[in-house]
Amino acid sequence: MVQRCCVILTTTDDQQVVDKLTISLLEANLAACIQVDNIVSYFKWEGKISSVPEFRIVVKAKSDNYNAIEKMIIDIHNYDLPQIIKLDIQDGLPAYLNWVTQSI
Repeated sequence: MVQRCCVILTTTDDQQVVDKLTISLLEANLAACIQVDNIVSYFKWEGKISSVPEFRIVVKAKSDNYNAIEKMIIDIHNYDLPQIIKLDIQDGLPAYLNWVTQSI
């Protein structure tokens, strides 16, 4: 049986958090691949509309690892309320999804 994979999304405005989180997840074998993009986030916080430059962190992992990944993000993150969103992968290139599950 093929293990389920997921994508987990989070953001931060701190390069040190990016570095610590990505290295920690990879060293703990919780993620197969992590991509980091520069983005601008627009949001409402404490009644005000804000925009800030951030890093979007995209984690590819086994679905079974989600709870441990969520805990690590919370432990390392610099935000009071970090975005942590899990997207279950319904379909994808079988060879790639196999690589994700075999590499961690």
